[in-house]
Amino acid sequence: MQIDSWVEEIPFKAPLAIAGRTLVGQSVLRVTGRHAGLVAEAEAAGVFYHGDDGHRMRAQVQEVLPRLGEDLPMAWRAVRAMRPGGARNALDWVMWQLAAGASGRPVHELAFLSRLRPLATMVTLGLASASQMAQAALALPEARMLKLKLEGTEADAERVTAVRQARPDVRLGIDANEGWTLGHLERMTATLLAQGVELIEQPLPASRDDELAGYRSPIPLAADESLQTLDDLDQVATRYQVANIKLDKCGGLSAALTLANEARQRGMRVMIGCMGGRSLAILPAFIAAQTADLVDLDAPLFMAGDTAPAARYAQGQVSFDVDALDVAAPARRSPVSAWL
Repeated sequence: MQIDSWVEEIPFKAPLAIAGRTLVGQSVLRVTGRHAGLVAEAEAAGVFYHGDDGHRMRAQVQEVLPRLGEDLPMAWRAVRAMRPGGARNALDWVMWQLAAGASGRPVHELAFLSRLRPLATMVTLGLASASQMAQAALALPEARMLKLKLEGTEADAERVTAVRQARPDVRLGIDANEGWTLGHLERMTATLLAQGVELIEQPLPASRDDELAGYRSPIPLAADESLQTLDDLDQVATRYQVANIKLDKCGGLSAALTLANEARQRGMRVMIGCMGGRSLAILPAFIAAQTADLVDLDAPLFMAGDTAPAARYAQGQVSFDVDALDVAAPARRSPVSAWL
């Protein structure tokens, strides 16, 4: 088995502001795996607030290489033993593709899915003034659900109201990215209800989740930064109603499928989201999201360039076009082309 990896620095089309920071680009890990005449490709963005950048992820790939060996099952076990994060996510997706190619079965069948379908996805509005966010909402006429980045100031109510007035036709969610206090959450609730907001994502810092113990929100709360891996789930399930699962956090499609199943068993709704990255990065998340209650796979819309096959965004949905796939001989293509 041969694994090659490298780092790419990808700029955003425009800076994306969220609570506490502005993102101007993404350092991603690219991986190519070759085994038994098959080639698989993957991309991972990592978790930027953990310092999980492209170079750190690549170092983790290099570290695990001696343990992969030549046997695919053995290599996959070594990958699943890695610490959660972007490097494991990328290698796990390579293993899924190689396993699919070796078996002659589509990847989605290996994940016990009968088919893949287009998915309704949220589209994010970066933090800005109320009027700027309203204009940004109008510039996304095909979006059917918008997620507003908010920061924890009194201007948040103006932002939500302005976007709702501009787009009375869409579903709305908000994402505080740990930027609120419990008091701000309580003060904002009336406005959020009045404007038909359906989801509040990560209102408080993960380190202050204990303040949500016993709190009953009339709008479902989604755990993002508070839910990294399966180890966090039992505590999260007592304070949140929605599990926002990201493959870069939990360590790949394998872990995401397990985490989603466990979240449902605890009575939670499942949301599949993403960090940064291009279409190649959200391919495995697209599979994980097939049975999700909520989907937030809009990262390629923010990147200045994209990979092929490119995600297709139309009428509020994300999908992948089979005509965009490489139809070269199996020895020269990624087995991912087999499942679409």
